[in-house]
Amino acid sequence: MMLAHVLLSVVAAAGPSDSLLTPDSLLVELRKGGYTIVWRHTATDHSVREPMGYTNTPRFQQRNLTDQGVADAKTVGLIFKSRGIPIGDVLASPMFRTRETAEYAFGRVEATPVLRQLEPSVEQRRLIAAAPGVGTNRVIVTHHFVIERNVPGIQPGQIAEGEAVVVRSTGDESVRAVGIFTMADWRRLGAQPDSAAVAGSVSHGVSFVHGARLTNHSSAAASNAPLVIPAVLETPPYAAVAEYLRAFNADTARMRQFYERFVVPNPARTLDDRMAVYQHLKGELGSLSIGSVDAAVAGRVVVKTQGSSGVPVTITFGVEPQTPYRLTNITFQVGGG
Repeated sequence: MMLAHVLLSVVAAAGPSDSLLTPDSLLVELRKGGYTIVWRHTATDHSVREPMGYTNTPRFQQRNLTDQGVADAKTVGLIFKSRGIPIGDVLASPMFRTRETAEYAFGRVEATPVLRQLEPSVEQRRLIAAAPGVGTNRVIVTHHFVIERNVPGIQPGQIAEGEAVVVRSTGDESVRAVGIFTMADWRRLGAQPDSAAVAGSVSHGVSFVHGARLTNHSSAAASNAPLVIPAVLETPPYAAVAEYLRAFNADTARMRQFYERFVVPNPARTLDDRMAVYQHLKGELGSLSIGSVDAAVAGRVVVKTQGSSGVPVTITFGVEPQTPYRLTNITFQVGGG
């Protein structure tokens, strides 16, 4: 009886936590990097019957994505992009449906037969448990049996087409489940206005006017809104400003890359100096949402923002007058004014 109790305890411990993160909390965590999204390919045409185990069969003999599957993959990619979630490696099984799910979502993929192996292997387990690059998340697009056999606690049939398990490496060539995205979650998140940052739209109380200025109708709503970039900042002269705001909301790795590429070097300010200021501001402000953009003066852009901490911030950017339009200075005025 005691042995049975011990065995039951071991089985229970192997499963995912009872307190898996909600989809919305998962999106917040994913912005920090360090996770792997193990994603089953999106919807396919089940009228096609294919034998298990093959990888090099012509497309017409494979079960391929339906139009809905293509749309779902694009929706997931847009959700991640609009929320500033950093994606590093994108891996997939060599089947058309898995590779194309990744390509429609992220525009790139590296195929590996390891993610099509029917029987679990050390190589497969190590691939799934590998740590992401610093400040990024990995995406693995594969099949239900690979997910069921490598993620403790996931039962056969639990992960439908298009659904994903977010995992974190335990450091022992295994993973633990952090949360799950169902198709209902993807569609709800994809239907939210902030999923498509389109000039002229209204999102979370922030409205675009003439593609340049924004009026903040609700500071509380805006403070929690994903970053929505107005059209004026997507033009070449101001693209560095948009990239700065994206990098600010992402992580230190992306911000460091930003300073190396988009800022005019200043001998009096080392990269480490700039990063120290960034880390201080990020800790105080959290993520930024845009309230208004004023680019009326040549070579100068004033962006009124609000941090997720609720603190209003005005950021003034100096911009080079000619290509590559790097930033010459960045000034923060914390507390509005």
